[in-house]
Amino acid sequence: MKALSKFLLLIQVVILSSSVSFEVLSLKLPENADTYFVMNIGRYILENGFPYVDPFTIHENLQLVAQQWLSGIFFWEAYKFLGADGLRLADFVIGALLVVTYWRLCLLVSEGNKYLSLALSFVIGLLISIMIVPRPHIISTLILLVEVFLLEKFTRTKDFKFLSPLPLLSVLLINFHAAIWLMSLVVCLPFFFVKDFRHAKFLLAAMIGIILCGLINPYGLDAMTYVFRSYGLDLINQSVKEMATPTAHELRGKIFYLSEALMIFTFAKFKVSWRYILLGGGIIFMAIMHGRNVILFYFLATFPLAYALKDFRSKSFFMTPIFFLLLAINTVLIVEIFKCGLENIPIGFKILFFSEILFLADTALIVKVDGSIINPKILPRKNLSMFLIAVMLVGIFLITQGKGKESDETYTTAIEFLLRSERPENISLYVRQGYGGLAGMFGIKYYIDSRSEVFLPANNGQKNILAEYLDLRSGKIYYADFFTRYDFTHIIMTSEDYFLYEALSRDKNFRVIYESERVKGYDIIHCKIFIPKEGLP
Repeated sequence: MKALSKFLLLIQVVILSSSVSFEVLSLKLPENADTYFVMNIGRYILENGFPYVDPFTIHENLQLVAQQWLSGIFFWEAYKFLGADGLRLADFVIGALLVVTYWRLCLLVSEGNKYLSLALSFVIGLLISIMIVPRPHIISTLILLVEVFLLEKFTRTKDFKFLSPLPLLSVLLINFHAAIWLMSLVVCLPFFFVKDFRHAKFLLAAMIGIILCGLINPYGLDAMTYVFRSYGLDLINQSVKEMATPTAHELRGKIFYLSEALMIFTFAKFKVSWRYILLGGGIIFMAIMHGRNVILFYFLATFPLAYALKDFRSKSFFMTPIFFLLLAINTVLIVEIFKCGLENIPIGFKILFFSEILFLADTALIVKVDGSIINPKILPRKNLSMFLIAVMLVGIFLITQGKGKESDETYTTAIEFLLRSERPENISLYVRQGYGGLAGMFGIKYYIDSRSEVFLPANNGQKNILAEYLDLRSGKIYYADFFTRYDFTHIIMTSEDYFLYEALSRDKNFRVIYESERVKGYDIIHCKIFIPKEGLP
């Protein structure tokens, strides 16, 4: 019975941590999702083979290394068959694998402390749930987590067979997400800090295998060295949000820095292996430098906590907080259902809700059997009643506020309007960087998308298109000269780009053929499609 309860609780952790992300209350993929250009690559490869010149933009002869090509195929196939729900399913599967692999790693390093491993997996699952979106980073994180698990297994057992899958993981990583491939070597380095020559010899052989197998990709050395031409550059760091340092002004930043402080305290307070200190410290440094590495921090740097706390085995200490977290989360789920209406909730969300109710009851059973809830020394009944009343009051307050999440289809609607009278191949479109991939999904060629590194001369062999785009938006380039130079047939602009929007609206050389508006918080966002006057029939 206890084994079944623990299994159900683990399944609950998996469902929760991998299902509360990726616009779970929205029936459509967000317009500005970077997923679009990844899927475009996958679709193009399936139809035309590997591209070596960028096929999506209006620019000619831009060299291209499709470093996420296998991720593109994976997400495109999921989207082609099931739409946005297919992407949610992909999120769930990869999120589940991440949580289960992390749980197994914690079990290994904690020497079988089940409650500690479960509690860590639950907390980490919650913290990373918002990061589980259909992008290549979730696949590369899973591959690296599996690699660390195998390295830890090898270090503890001295059995070389656990290193034999590493070259295969290298092949997967270079094709799913080449920009992260170098990390497959980096995570090996801390595991050299073992006083065993035979251990070091086998590990070095495995790393040579990783390097050789990294060549098994359509772009060869260009893919293996992609990171050196794409990251650590000032222009990228300043213009790409995920490359910025995590900020403590946001909740996610606060949680990250608190978690980082906990890790540093753990390394200082408890006796842990040098490999944990070096691996955790290196990942912490990477995450402080760039916010995109925070997901690596949670999965690759926090598991040493399981080693440091392995002798602490109090069931009530771990299970009681989990119970109350689940209670609070279910309150939020109920609130969202009341806001949006059960009929407007995706089927995956409904499954999540009913699963959560079932597993919350199961968790309550585990806690009650342990005496954690009804034991006056841990939680007097009066406090429990007050907590339940507070949760209900908060839920009632939230239910009465707002009308739920609004779907943002500003650019989609504008593009669909264009396609009523124009064929995609006849359109040359200017649209904001984050929405270029969306235009590409309709078969329209555009100026720029979110693949910022592709628009650097080091990668495209032409010119610095990213710098040109940023200069346009900041006013360093005269807008009329820019639009004339590229001879766009259509320009989609919203009032969020206030300077360009107002300039085009006042310019008599441009005609507005479409207008819309939507409410965003306290603002009204206006959208217009402009065309040059000479473009009129």
